[in-house]
Amino acid sequence: MKQKHEFKSVVAETLLIPLYMRAKESHRKNPILDDKAAERIVESIEYDYSQFDRAPLSEVGCLVRGRYFDDAVRRFVASHEKTVVVNVGCGLDTRYQRIGCDTGAMFYELDLPEVIALRREFIPEQPDDCYIAASLLETGWMDELRDVHRDCNFIFVAEGVLMYFPVVKVRWFLHNIAMRFGGGELWFDVCGTMMSKRGVKPDSMKRQQARILSGIDDGHEVERWEPALQLIDQANYMKFFRHRWGFFFGQILGRIPRLCYRFSSLLGYKIQ
Repeated sequence: MKQKHEFKSVVAETLLIPLYMRAKESHRKNPILDDKAAERIVESIEYDYSQFDRAPLSEVGCLVRGRYFDDAVRRFVASHEKTVVVNVGCGLDTRYQRIGCDTGAMFYELDLPEVIALRREFIPEQPDDCYIAASLLETGWMDELRDVHRDCNFIFVAEGVLMYFPVVKVRWFLHNIAMRFGGGELWFDVCGTMMSKRGVKPDSMKRQQARILSGIDDGHEVERWEPALQLIDQANYMKFFRHRWGFFFGQILGRIPRLCYRFSSLLGYKIQ
């Protein structure tokens, strides 16, 4: 029987977008991201997902983003001992189910209490995949993780979340991670200033109330904010799986990365 959930936070409701896109993709032959767990969860939640079927750019974008961060986590876990993976703003993400079960890494899923309560209904907590009900702007959970795993290497992934915070709060979050977890990595996606300053929304959010509040065009700007963060990669979504974006976006716009960065990009940093 399907369950209906009334979201208290307009930002929390956006978690259904990538969930649905992953579930939909899993029905394709040779999917960008195969996520059977997402299929099961979508079938269990009563919601009008049809609005997202008219969002082809967000559809491919969510899949590319998930695959990109999955690969970043895989590389980190393979090259470090005693690894801890923290999904910040986890929503109903299933990264642990996709790649974590056989890595030997410890996973943590962090989100607002409302979201963690929903998550517990559909994704049972595991001994090596623990849930934290807190805001990413709080620091108590950071200190606790650092104290519990003093000899471990941390990788943080903040997927689909930081653009909903103003720049001052994004900088606060980055600073607090950087000052505590030297030797680790931090990966996140951003919208560019074309979206944050002009009120442009992704095609999947036309009917959503959540707004884009911050934008970054140049990944090196973060280094200037926080010198402890060293840019590993700034990636243009449209350079991946070009055939899925269509001719204009994949073959033309996707070959002009600096222009693409004004709309969105994927970022990874080494924490010094």
